[in-house]
Amino acid sequence: MTAVLKSSPNSESLMKLTGKLVTLRPLVAEDAAITLRWRLSKRARFLQRGAQTEEEQRAWITAHDRPGELNYIIEFKGQPVGMTALHDISQQNKSAVIGRLLIGEGEKVGSAPVFFEAELLLCDYAFDQLKLHKIYGHIIEDHVGMVRTRLYFGYKQDGFLRDHYFHDGVYKGAVAVSLLEEEYRTVCRPKLVRLLALLAIGPAD
Repeated sequence: MTAVLKSSPNSESLMKLTGKLVTLRPLVAEDAAITLRWRLSKRARFLQRGAQTEEEQRAWITAHDRPGELNYIIEFKGQPVGMTALHDISQQNKSAVIGRLLIGEGEKVGSAPVFFEAELLLCDYAFDQLKLHKIYGHIIEDHVGMVRTRLYFGYKQDGFLRDHYFHDGVYKGAVAVSLLEEEYRTVCRPKLVRLLALLAIGPAD
């Protein structure tokens, strides 16, 4: 797996991560239409509500192309199929939020382990290149599947945030989870690698 850096005022946002199955490339304004479609779909029901028009989505993308954020499009077979991100990157605290994960093209992905390799690429970059100590996130309480997935991969539940999100007219709690570098290397990464090998794309580099 490789990371290719291109020069830019915001060099963070132009880091391209390439795996054996998927590529993570920077989210750009031209992705507004497809990402808006994803965010307005049922697949995005657990994400916070955002833009409602392509113009609003384009403005959001432009505003979030800034230091401290890495917003990615997940490509599979050369086609955009989802998105993910590291944001609130703090070099002082050596931490970042992992989130904005959405597989928007489930039919194109099928049973391919796109999520697992995207997670591996992003976390490898977080801990190997950014030298972070911790990644963390807040998962809306209704998203039980994601909570279970994070815990399976070695994340720890740090607490429960009451009425943390105002979602579809109702206050919802959030499950706070985090993963330390050591936990990633000893628990999370080995599980990701084993799953990718089991699903026949071969071991990670």
